[in-house]
Amino acid sequence: MSPKIKVFLIYGLSFLILFSIARLIMVQFYPEPTLWLTFIPLAFGMILAPKPHIEESEEGRVYGLKSIFFKKIIYIS
Repeated sequence: MSPKIKVFLIYGLSFLILFSIARLIMVQFYPEPTLWLTFIPLAFGMILAPKPHIEESEEGRVYGLKSIFFKKIIYIS
């Protein structure tokens, strides 16, 4: 599997997990479906999920993930 696919797969799965957890917590407190019940977990997932990061180097593109919790970029090979 190419590094590009790995990076976007990890990003998608981490977003989905964070969104699901936030949504389950919100449903416990607000049982009636509203628009905010979707938008707040969506924002939560987008902010906390690691973002894809692409760098150009002499060897080609290097793919990694950048998170708000780490200063260092997590490179995927």
